[in-house]
Amino acid sequence: MRALIAALMLLASPALADPVTITDMRGPQTFASPPQKIAALDWSVTEALLDLGLTPAGVAEPAAYADWVVNPPLPPGAVDLGLRAEPNLEALAALHPDVIITADIDPALVPVLEQIAPVVVFQAFDANQDNAAAAQQIFLSLGTLTGTRALAEQKLAAQEATLDAIAKRLAEHFGAALPKVTSIRLNDATSAYVNGSNSMPEYVLKRLGFSNELPQPNSRWGITLVKAQDLAAAKTGIVLTIGPDMGGVGLRQTPIWAFLPFVKAGRLADVAPVWSYGGALSITRLAQGFEAALLTIPVAALAQ
Repeated sequence: MRALIAALMLLASPALADPVTITDMRGPQTFASPPQKIAALDWSVTEALLDLGLTPAGVAEPAAYADWVVNPPLPPGAVDLGLRAEPNLEALAALHPDVIITADIDPALVPVLEQIAPVVVFQAFDANQDNAAAAQQIFLSLGTLTGTRALAEQKLAAQEATLDAIAKRLAEHFGAALPKVTSIRLNDATSAYVNGSNSMPEYVLKRLGFSNELPQPNSRWGITLVKAQDLAAAKTGIVLTIGPDMGGVGLRQTPIWAFLPFVKAGRLADVAPVWSYGGALSITRLAQGFEAALLTIPVAALAQ
């Protein structure tokens, strides 16, 4: 009887014993079974795992994650693995992870990490790829690796429905002629990063039906550092500032800020902190943040 029960249990859960293969930036990576104890060295990976209901055993820069990424929140207990670009190898080794998952790291670091555990390294951001599409493929790959592929597919489908609903509400708010919308992150007292082609914020705004008044060329991260006075070219549209600001003496405290056209006309809105270099479902969080900010702009302000 015990042998029969054991056999039935194996039949009921074959996926637990099945090998899984995914493709990272180096090619196919095969695991005997879905890894359980995961070390995440990139915030977009940490985000994605949490979105799939999985808590990494260790993460890079957890305190900074709480400030810059915010959602999904990181549950307490994850081991601090040091910096994303320079992880703490001693902490990693002591963790004994089943896998180390990261993205966009120095290739020379990969063989060092492989001395500790198998490594999966994704190319999340690159000028020669569609970064938003890459994020969604990485999300599906993580689903395959962790045995949550069906959930990953469901969440991506739900995201499309959410984006459609947000686009509809914003169209109802602004009417048929949607304003141009530029998203930025303030850097210091003299400059700001403008999100342009191949950035996640730009992808979201286009998906919601908006165009950028300050278009920027395609690049790896999709951002361009511009001088404060160059922001004055946003003469008629809305400007969204994604939080948090980079820190230090901010542009908001300088005389030039008050004279920028979008500030004077009330066509400026702040977006609650959200990671603009995130994983697939950061698209939803960006869209929700943009919606909340855009709905604070009265249509009358667009005529000024």
